[in-house]
Amino acid sequence: MSGRRARQLRDALLLAASLGVVSGALLLRRSKEPSASPVVQAAATSTEPSPLPRGGAIERVALDEHEAQAGCDFADNGFGVYEGWRPLPIGRLLVPPARAIRADGGYDLLVHFHGAEPVRKQLAPRDLGLVIAGVDLGTRSSDYARALEGGGWEALLQAIDREVASAAGIADARARRLVLSSWSAGSGAIGRIIERGSGQLDALILLDSLYGSYMPGQTSLVQGQLAPYVALASAAARGAPVFYLTHTEIPTSGYASTKEAATFLLRELGASPIAVTSSGDDALSSAQGRGADDAGDALRLTRMYDGGGLYVRGYASTGPGGHCAQLRLLPAILAEHVLPALGR
Repeated sequence: MSGRRARQLRDALLLAASLGVVSGALLLRRSKEPSASPVVQAAATSTEPSPLPRGGAIERVALDEHEAQAGCDFADNGFGVYEGWRPLPIGRLLVPPARAIRADGGYDLLVHFHGAEPVRKQLAPRDLGLVIAGVDLGTRSSDYARALEGGGWEALLQAIDREVASAAGIADARARRLVLSSWSAGSGAIGRIIERGSGQLDALILLDSLYGSYMPGQTSLVQGQLAPYVALASAAARGAPVFYLTHTEIPTSGYASTKEAATFLLRELGASPIAVTSSGDDALSSAQGRGADDAGDALRLTRMYDGGGLYVRGYASTGPGGHCAQLRLLPAILAEHVLPALGR
């Protein structure tokens, strides 16, 4: 064998050995990493959660920042009248100037689960006079549900009262009106809160954030599993509190999508949505006028329902960008539906 031929054979063997080492390391690393989100899994293996038993919690995995860059890229216009984030035991807090706090310490509170920074970027510059808590606890709905087990929710509200009192320089502060909102996996927190009762709740906003379990071996929802939401929707239809629900067309496997859950909820009320052939919805138009027009078809309205204080909106999107774009609707929902209902 010539010297040149021997060198080529040696180089080939070294390359093969190196590739083997690298491949082995990658496999070992992947075995230790947490599973990818449903979007990545669907593209690779079509793996989704298995059907859940009656009463089981949906393990919704949210999209991470890199997977949904186009839809979740929100312009940052600063903190407006807010000084900056204040830490909480879970999450963080924006406190408006003292003029937004009543003399008796009362204030209006928005607690949003999952997507604190997009919410801050959109709401802080608008000076809505709200105390805003943003809670990010992970990418799975169970991360949120576990954090609010036991007295977690009550402890969070008490911590918010203390921070507001400290920021405003008053002895006591209390949330006199409460608005809850969630996006995607943040629904895990909402479920924990409302299953204990909704006496203090003044408005609920679910942005592509309501899912459901299937009956074993079927593709129909488990009866009774969304009972707290149905009760809230029924109360909203009679006037209070405001319940605003949005969904996309994003399909799921093994559990009910946000569209299926919204359809189920309306059916439980004996209500039917109206098909929309144009994007004439007020909330959509306002959102587009305030910077959401780059979302394009992601915010094309396909169906809607209005009844008392109950609002359901369905959008055409079937991808990650449209899922993120639901967050762009929050400012208009607050300004046009929630705040007026609170007398603001």
